[in-house]
Amino acid sequence: MGHQAAAQQLRAATPEIIEAYWAALGRLGSPLVSREDIWRQCRHQAQNIVAECAQTLEGGEHAEPPGVREYSRLLGAHRVVQQVPVSESVRAAEVLWQAMQVAVAQAVELVPAEQRHAAAQTVSTAFRAAAGSRLYQGIRGYEEAQRPAAAEAPEPGTSAPADSGDAQALDLLTLRERQILEAVRAGLTNRLIGRRFEISEATVKRHLHNAYRKLGASSRVQALNKAFPGQG
Repeated sequence: MGHQAAAQQLRAATPEIIEAYWAALGRLGSPLVSREDIWRQCRHQAQNIVAECAQTLEGGEHAEPPGVREYSRLLGAHRVVQQVPVSESVRAAEVLWQAMQVAVAQAVELVPAEQRHAAAQTVSTAFRAAAGSRLYQGIRGYEEAQRPAAAEAPEPGTSAPADSGDAQALDLLTLRERQILEAVRAGLTNRLIGRRFEISEATVKRHLHNAYRKLGASSRVQALNKAFPGQG
């Protein structure tokens, strides 16, 4: 019963944690709070990490929700478009953990005294697993999004030709295909995109497949690079 109450307490403290997190990032001058769209994504990740910590405290075992890795990888790729260094995500994880300390301490107090140390360790381990997985996937997405730009860089002393093929391909995209690519750019999963436009995940996939074919892309990262070149 103590662990359940502690988990509920941690969940209830989420708004205060997020407020402290935002304030700390602001004091550091982090670009993660410089724009509403970037902060919204950052806040979403933080809220889910706190929720996973509470779930682990309640159930004893950490379980990663479905779709987290895909979302984090896409978000990492999007950080390139937003011109936010990947190092900011690494720093943000430490900032979030510090912002959680008061709430974690208060939650653990609801556990029997002899179990408090173990409960605190459970939360710490869950946080490292939840934040670490997101960071790993985010860094992968970030690096993958940077590779095409590096591979296509012109030789010194030469100028890169205008990519008229990409421009023509973009003109071929339907309105819905553009809308879905914008949603991908914002870091949404297929399920969330489907909810936004009130269509099935299968329909989302079909639109993405058609967009990839028109753009000559084989992945979401490539499609973003072609659809939104150099946009921040």
